[in-house]
Amino acid sequence: MKAFRSQAVCPIFRAALAGAAAHAQTVKIAFIDPFSGVMAPLAANQLHSWQYVAQVANEKNWAGGPKFEVIGFDNKLSPQETTNVLKQAIDQGIRYVVKGNGSGAANALIDAISKYNERNPGKEILYLNYTAVDPDFTNAKCMY
Repeated sequence: MKAFRSQAVCPIFRAALAGAAAHAQTVKIAFIDPFSGVMAPLAANQLHSWQYVAQVANEKNWAGGPKFEVIGFDNKLSPQETTNVLKQAIDQGIRYVVKGNGSGAANALIDAISKYNERNPGKEILYLNYTAVDPDFTNAKCMY
């Protein structure tokens, strides 16, 4: 399992421990992707992969106490539905968001999370985009 820990997902789980989340009992991560329609099988497979990594992280106690939980939200590959499920995740106290499929949905998340973070200092949301490929996401729209 040590080789797996060196992959990109492990730093994501480590990043989730920064700040106040390190004191939480459970670090919840919203996985926003299309769980209905033509992309559903791919999204389900990706969700199960994230949940597997969370399970391994919990079993191996990578975080030294806090546990990880990855929760799936169906955005139906729609930018509008993406912002709706983001609000649901925020209402559940989730501060970490990952999304894979669809640059339109990624763009909606970037805009919504940027506005949320500006309005809610100290309660910022960390968004990890791991597959949407619009060059603006790593240039003009990249938030640090």
